[in-house]
Amino acid sequence: MECKNCNTSLMETNKFCSNCSAKVISNRLTLMYVVEEFFATFISWDNKFFKTFLHLFTQPKLVVNSYLTGVRKRYMQPFSFMIVALTIYGVYMYFSKGEVLEYLDAISGNTETNAETEKYAEFGKKSTELAISYFNVVTFVSIPFLALINLLVFKGENFIEHCITLVYVYANYILGYTIIGVFGLLFNVNFGYVYSLTTVLMIVYHMFAYQKIFELSFFNIIVKTIFFWLLLTIVFIIFSIISGAILYSSM
Repeated sequence: MECKNCNTSLMETNKFCSNCSAKVISNRLTLMYVVEEFFATFISWDNKFFKTFLHLFTQPKLVVNSYLTGVRKRYMQPFSFMIVALTIYGVYMYFSKGEVLEYLDAISGNTETNAETEKYAEFGKKSTELAISYFNVVTFVSIPFLALINLLVFKGENFIEHCITLVYVYANYILGYTIIGVFGLLFNVNFGYVYSLTTVLMIVYHMFAYQKIFELSFFNIIVKTIFFWLLLTIVFIIFSIISGAILYSSM
């Protein structure tokens, strides 16, 4: 018997190739096998996904430091974890997109119907739809910028290490947001309440995670959190003005 991947000779009892470590598959594909392989590859169904998710709430320093120090088997790798989080979020957003747009229309509260206000309303709707549609892309593109802000505020690690820390924390927030959002959909809770709650929880979780990871005092984490959100707000306003001007002029 030979390995189907590298043609190395194998014994009948071998379950993995001694040369390339590929799994020896001798049976025909079944639906159950495909499902098991999917979970093993993308969600680490062997408890890694849930372990990573829970420990990022209870022991964030352990999860981050495990990866930074070379431990790869204990938890999901950060970008795999982020991809799973964004996939789950995408499914949730598919069902809640209409509610999000209705909420934004409601808070605009503009009853005037002149051409300029109609154009502005259309611009707001279009920009929101783009943000929802390309949330995954925006998330990955924003990681270096957010990591740079964290580097300026929290220091202690190099840029790449801050990227890894951010990916873990950000992905876990996305999962937490999605879980709350799903309950909001199931119990028909107004999206405004869900958004307000998750925004507060995002700030609280960011403070908790970074306090644990960098072993900061309560006073220090308060000061650094304020500084972080101040810088983030400035960057967001600048980016919104530039991208908004480009999108608005193209309409």
